[in-house]
Amino acid sequence: MSEIGIAIIGAGIIADAHLAAATSSKRVKIVAVVEPMQERREALAQRAGASAYADFSALLQDKNTLASVDAVLICTPPSIRKELVEAALKAGLPVMVEKPLAHCVADAQALVGLADRYPDIPTAVAFCHRFTPAIREMKRMIERGDLGTLVRFENVFACWHPTMQTHWMSDPSKSGGGSLLDTGCHGLDIFHYLVGTSHTDAAILSHQWAGRGDSNATLLVHHGSSSTGTSPVAGILCSGWAEPARFLVTIVGTKGLLTYDFEKPVDLLWSRSTEPAQTLKVETHETRFQHQLEAFADLIQNPSTKNDLATFEDGLAVAVTLQDAKEQVVGL
Repeated sequence: MSEIGIAIIGAGIIADAHLAAATSSKRVKIVAVVEPMQERREALAQRAGASAYADFSALLQDKNTLASVDAVLICTPPSIRKELVEAALKAGLPVMVEKPLAHCVADAQALVGLADRYPDIPTAVAFCHRFTPAIREMKRMIERGDLGTLVRFENVFACWHPTMQTHWMSDPSKSGGGSLLDTGCHGLDIFHYLVGTSHTDAAILSHQWAGRGDSNATLLVHHGSSSTGTSPVAGILCSGWAEPARFLVTIVGTKGLLTYDFEKPVDLLWSRSTEPAQTLKVETHETRFQHQLEAFADLIQNPSTKNDLATFEDGLAVAVTLQDAKEQVVGL
């Protein structure tokens, strides 16, 4: 199977994770780096053995390098992605964008519209936890009926990260929010992946830093309802940059629950309602970026491939829930 050449746009921290994943894979290679900041651009390009460009248009004009580019991975702030995605699709290049899809619902809708205009060109959102082995095992066990009827989803992605106060992710004009958008969007997509589409019930946002996005957030959502004949499942999602670190995903059913603690990367706790708990061994979550890139490679080589990659529609669903959360903030 031929190697897939990827151009990365944006040379921040997350681009390093994708480079490491590509380096571990025998199927994907970073062949170009696009980044306006010279020091970052040259450093990432050197590590990747790739060509470097200050802007995407320069890459598109370089026919020699462009001939080795099979797809584009966009790792920029969400607020500047729409034009980049459109340029890539016009050039016939498949696109995967880092989470979240966009900084606002309007841009997310526009990106879905762009994907619809180019239906034969693959597009995806990099919600990497769909490729966390423990999360995928949770999905298999849910679908097999091991948990019985689902009743609750619990997620905490939080840490002590005060440097986010000055990072672009806490600038709503660039990111669209704060900790809820940054880490909470992962939890929401995991909820959609394991349970189904969410509906927002309430949100409590804490702002420790004046003029910035939320530093801590708690979101209550649900899927299904008795009125539609679907057993309701509650979702409690917590995110934060200004609290002790916890990285947990729990799914509860009438027959038992599964809990994954990212601090114990190869252990998935399976607690049955009537039997002693046991630890299931899983592959470490550190492989999730590689699995995701290889799924993207599968999609590039065969656009009809069905896999777990999040679509632009999935990204829009998360954006809608996040917007609803802003409109349903509980006053304290």
